[in-house]
Amino acid sequence: MSNLDLRTREGALKGGQHGAAIIPGNAAASRLFRHLTGQEQTQMPLGSRLTNHEMATVKAWIDGGAGWDSGVTLAAPAKPGATSEHAFTDQQRRYWAFQKVVKCSVPPVKNRAWANNPVDAFVLAKLEGKGLRPNPPADKITLIRRAYFDLIGLPPSPEDVQAFLADRSPAAFAKVVENLLASPRYGERWGRHWLDLARYADTAGFKGDETRPNMWRYRDYVIQSFNEDKPYDRFVKEQIAGDELYPDDSAALIATGLNRQGLTRAIWPIQCCAARKSSTTSPIRSAPCSWV
Repeated sequence: MSNLDLRTREGALKGGQHGAAIIPGNAAASRLFRHLTGQEQTQMPLGSRLTNHEMATVKAWIDGGAGWDSGVTLAAPAKPGATSEHAFTDQQRRYWAFQKVVKCSVPPVKNRAWANNPVDAFVLAKLEGKGLRPNPPADKITLIRRAYFDLIGLPPSPEDVQAFLADRSPAAFAKVVENLLASPRYGERWGRHWLDLARYADTAGFKGDETRPNMWRYRDYVIQSFNEDKPYDRFVKEQIAGDELYPDDSAALIATGLNRQGLTRAIWPIQCCAARKSSTTSPIRSAPCSWV
């Protein structure tokens, strides 16, 4: 009953976009009463049900003409053009995450020989601004161990270390990095962070910790997306509405498994309402956390 306003008698009689909510003198034909009794879905109020006595009272009120004390308003009607937008301060609007992305010029540095790329220049400019100098270059064994642990979470094999030490070419380290990025272990390592934010689990959680036999498909989808270097916008769209946007893509259908993460099973009947709220709010909370 979208656009339904029950704050005033005029709004209640007008109803919403689906028609009149209350027909004075005829409760059986009033959409409001039919939703309360479950004759029309969704039954109201959500998550609970009026007692028989309460529904009988509403029926008698509508059948009796739906009287409403003159001038009584349950809440002040919204003013035309009014908005509930939160008023942000100038300081909040200057927060870095809200700023438009612009291309920055590479800062000048004194030790140009140290800066091998623009990123180095930004780092070095900060160091020089504080009167600091970069540390000496790491030795090759330290360098390859850092690369392996950072990118795949595993140490290099003795053979990998020896091959790197024997490679004297300027591109030796770049080749190590490219090989690691091409490894299936890369997606397993970095997809884990996304799965943590998405609240991924192979079981339902809490006391009814039942196995979700097909949830591993979503896990593998995330890993494969990292390994394929899937564009971020496509990655996000597939998880939010892959079934609608890409119905012929089986991977996009699996991606919507994001919406099944979190606790989704009630243990006792009294917990049904709480479980429904949890299963609804969990993906709503986790999705923004993942995007940000």
